Amino acid sequence: MAETTETGKHGGFLRNPLVATQKSERKYAGIREWQAELSIARLFRTSIRLQTAFDRCFSPFGMTAQEAAVLVHCSEEGETSAGKLAQTMGRDKGKITRFVDRLETRGFLTRKSDPRDHRLLIIKATSKGRRVVPHLKMRFEEVRGQFFAGVLNVDIDRLETVLSQLHANAERLCGEGPQRRARLGASGAAGSTFE
Repeated sequence: MAETTETGKHGGFLRNPLVATQKSERKYAGIREWQAELSIARLFRTSIRLQTAFDRCFSPFGMTAQEAAVLVHCSEEGETSAGKLAQTMGRDKGKITRFVDRLETRGFLTRKSDPRDHRLLIIKATSKGRRVVPHLKMRFEEVRGQFFAGVLNVDIDRLETVLSQLHANAERLCGEGPQRRARLGASGAAGSTFE
């Protein structure tokens, strides 16, 4: 049985808990803990690679995948606001505002005050933005198709179920994060690797 498995970010190896060595840097409670750690690492790596692939696909349009998604949403909605985009896309309003800023600078979007409420800015795709949207949608479909190549529909359904549960767990962790950090800070305990 091999002593190491996949390489880590800096070229190191994750130890296989099934092989006892004196050099073992980490002790695992069991195979589930070891597999969970590998799965988390794989999720992070997959997410980063997928984001890179998407961004490369949209770089010829002079935008990132996130900006392309914002433009598609704005075009489909007709008119919207940064708050609505943040809610629809599950993103932070500040990040959405930065994406809108860049898209507006390049002439893909406009922002104007709502005549009924001057505090609210209405975001709309320009004619230039609307012309490019069909090409952006086609790119999203191409990347999606390549990403799921060789994966059966039943596995995609199962993946969605698992990811939904993991997302709910992550949301719970985020909700408990600040209170937990405050408790740990008050007691002087060290935070976890991911905090």
